[in-house]
Amino acid sequence: MSEEQKENSKEPVAKAAAPAEAEPAPIPAGKVGQLLEKLNIPVKHLGNDAMGTEMIDVSCANLLKAAEVIRDQGQFDLLLSCTGVDWKDRLESVYHLYSTKTFEYLSLKVTAENEHSPSLMPVWHAADWHERESYDLLGIHYDGHTNLTRILMPNDWLGHPLRKDYKVNDPRLVWNER
Repeated sequence: MSEEQKENSKEPVAKAAAPAEAEPAPIPAGKVGQLLEKLNIPVKHLGNDAMGTEMIDVSCANLLKAAEVIRDQGQFDLLLSCTGVDWKDRLESVYHLYSTKTFEYLSLKVTAENEHSPSLMPVWHAADWHERESYDLLGIHYDGHTNLTRILMPNDWLGHPLRKDYKVNDPRLVWNER
């Protein structure tokens, strides 16, 4: 028997079955996540970023309650920034918080519902200009904000310039030629 015939006469070897995709392990709650869970405030744990900052996601319905707990019991007394993110299918606000007592950072995320999100201005007054900027550039409406007006763009600007739905030759981009 030739080598070729020997190769062809061998029993076909069954391919190993691909391992079943296991559910990803839940991300353990950090200090703030545990505090919110203890008070029955639903929160999604997003883990820590590269710098070790705890990241959590809260729904619009629970945002104000969670923010008050984070400020009062979690001791995060300083709002460093708030920024908006356009993910094409949703708008999101990201609040960066700091504790001057424990020297810790926290990222708090909330997905806007129909482009609306509660304002955190009643909890941290520093949210005033940050939320106005996210409104102006991305169109996130912060319900309860006392002065939600444009801060960077001219008052007659049409739309929100950092939205991903803008086209290169969009007439909204030529506001000074109107």
